[in-house]
Amino acid sequence: MTNRFLFFLTGLLSVTACSSVRPVSPSSVTVSGKNASYNIELTIAGEKNRNIVLGRYAGKNTYPIDTLATDKNGKVRFSGSKPLVPGMYTIISGKKNIFDFLISDTVNQKFAISATKDRYSETLSFKNSPENETFAAYSRFIVKKQKREKDLTDNAKNGNPPADAEIESMTAQADMMETEIKAKFPGSLLESVAMAMNPAHPEKGGIPDDDFYRKHYWDKLNLTDKRMQNTPLLVPSIDRYFDNIVIQFHDSIIQAVDFVLSKAAGDTSMTKFLAGYIFDRYLNLADGSGDSYITGTENIAVHIIDSYYLAGKVNIEDEKFIKDITDYASRNRETLIGKKAAELKMETIAGGAESLYDIDSPYVLLCFFDAMCSHCRKEIPAVYKVFQKYKDRGLAGFCVYTYSNRKEWMEFVSKNQLTDWINAWDPANENNFRIAYSIYSVPQIYVLDKDKKIVGRGLEGASLARLLNRLIK
Repeated sequence: MTNRFLFFLTGLLSVTACSSVRPVSPSSVTVSGKNASYNIELTIAGEKNRNIVLGRYAGKNTYPIDTLATDKNGKVRFSGSKPLVPGMYTIISGKKNIFDFLISDTVNQKFAISATKDRYSETLSFKNSPENETFAAYSRFIVKKQKREKDLTDNAKNGNPPADAEIESMTAQADMMETEIKAKFPGSLLESVAMAMNPAHPEKGGIPDDDFYRKHYWDKLNLTDKRMQNTPLLVPSIDRYFDNIVIQFHDSIIQAVDFVLSKAAGDTSMTKFLAGYIFDRYLNLADGSGDSYITGTENIAVHIIDSYYLAGKVNIEDEKFIKDITDYASRNRETLIGKKAAELKMETIAGGAESLYDIDSPYVLLCFFDAMCSHCRKEIPAVYKVFQKYKDRGLAGFCVYTYSNRKEWMEFVSKNQLTDWINAWDPANENNFRIAYSIYSVPQIYVLDKDKKIVGRGLEGASLARLLNRLIK
């Protein structure tokens, strides 16, 4: 039994640190009585004269809606003239999420909540909200089930007999509770949340493996319910899928992107959310702001741009955003993994000429740098050390100085003893190399195969070593 597919619930009926709380102005003013669109009366026994925050989940963040102090009896009332956005909400005391609840629609937003300080999970109850009363009971069971499964799995790892029968019994009970929720609250947010909290599992006696997860990961996550954007369940599920389930290769990731977005077909809001989140995820890795070991993240970003944004499958009204992503795709489209690299015929540091295409080697390390760039001064010597490790194992080197100061260039090469690869430059830019290789910043590192197809790009010392270790064995 493996734990990697379990949805460990943050904030759900547990006391956890409130993550990424972003302050925003209240969406509505507090009003009283029958004129309020939402009216949540909260009583926390033992929590007198304490500031309580009503927060809403959205993606990875929690947004405060209102902050009020309890009275001497632990009572406080949150209300407003505009309905709350459907989603999962949280009550925060101090810096801790003390419990969560659901808002399924814009109508049923008047109810009461009660709990006892430091005993939130076992004492939490609702009045005039059967959906939340059921949600609280179901969450208690799921949290208990996951904790017990973890304990049993850890025991089995320590040599104790596996407790498959007990795990199967708890799984069957969770399935039964989920079925009852679907029957009693069809179309509710609780239905979608309950499914996400009880992920797909093999039939009785089956052992889940990587192939099962790849095929069934999204079976219980409703990607046509836009309310799931406003829960703490969706974004961690996306991250877990792309980090742990999908093979970490750009072609496999692109297939996974298309599969996930196909599951949201028909809901324009969810398609826009998923495309945007996944695009940002891989664009950040491609731009070097993440610690990525994946080659070809630019391929993924350009695929989403071409297949979804520019194809009109995602409705975007921000003209600047469209211009920016169009420019990004244009700059990178011809230097993606799998594309044939442009020919370079350049003068060498010794005064002769060399052609990139004349290099007869299984792999070519192609780098571009400026000797006055502080990052280049640090990174190019590190790249050269990696090159030396593989130069006798099928790796050639072609290093291009991108500026026009010959003395500066020669001093850098000499100082760092960069003598075992081809040192070349093109001060008149006769090769148009800046456009051909998307040189908008330096250093830029590529790896080409024997046919001069790009097999790696956007590399630095550590990522270059990982790639070469995989390619050259």
